[in-house]
Amino acid sequence: MIQLVIDRGNSACKWAFFSLDEQQPDMTAEPLEVLTTLSGEMLPDNYFEQYQPQAGIYSSVGPADEAFIAALRERIPQFYVYALSMKMPIRNAYRTPQTLGLDRLAAAVGAWTLAPGKSSLIVDMGTAITYDFMTSDGVYQGGNIAPGIWLRFKVLHQETAALPLVEAREDFPEMGVDTQTAIRAGVMQGIWHELQGYLNQYRQIDENLTCFMTGGDISYFESRVKFPIFARKNLVLIGLNRILYDHVHRSV
Repeated sequence: MIQLVIDRGNSACKWAFFSLDEQQPDMTAEPLEVLTTLSGEMLPDNYFEQYQPQAGIYSSVGPADEAFIAALRERIPQFYVYALSMKMPIRNAYRTPQTLGLDRLAAAVGAWTLAPGKSSLIVDMGTAITYDFMTSDGVYQGGNIAPGIWLRFKVLHQETAALPLVEAREDFPEMGVDTQTAIRAGVMQGIWHELQGYLNQYRQIDENLTCFMTGGDISYFESRVKFPIFARKNLVLIGLNRILYDHVHRSV
């Protein structure tokens, strides 16, 4: 059985095709293929002909595009728009669940799928950086939202009179020696120390904490983290795949 998972973010849309055995599915497996399109741009028909997905799920950080969804319903027999009402393997303790970014909850499901029975700190480094915590008994507690790398560089440039727009690099210095490196070090070192602070904070809650890092910007930091981490770029997609499978095959 092939499942199609669609994660529509702020600037792009990820499409992932997963192959699952209906009786003994490996929910930890990476997708067969991941493709990225501009937000709201449909994949060419040949991908649907090649994979012939039997089930699909659509998650979006913004309002649902009804025409986009209608086109997908025509191609996929069992197609769902991701909602909080769907069956999930974890419990959501967020005080205002209706305001929670569904991608954050999907990442938590992905972490629980990969490391069941363990508390997790989930760090998603995208347009925004989110830090989310889940307990060892599978309760999503919530987390924090901070500006991502690009937003920090952009705001420094746009909201000041003379600071240039600087790009991120993996070899950022500890301290700047000119304006360019001062901005780069300030942003990148700031995020680095922020990340280390969260790791130390949540290790005090549970010394057996598991840390998952995901998102497009993890490459800048994953090699620097001394704490054992699991870097999984497809964590949200894995979570959505699990939610879709449970909803289709285990709903009661």
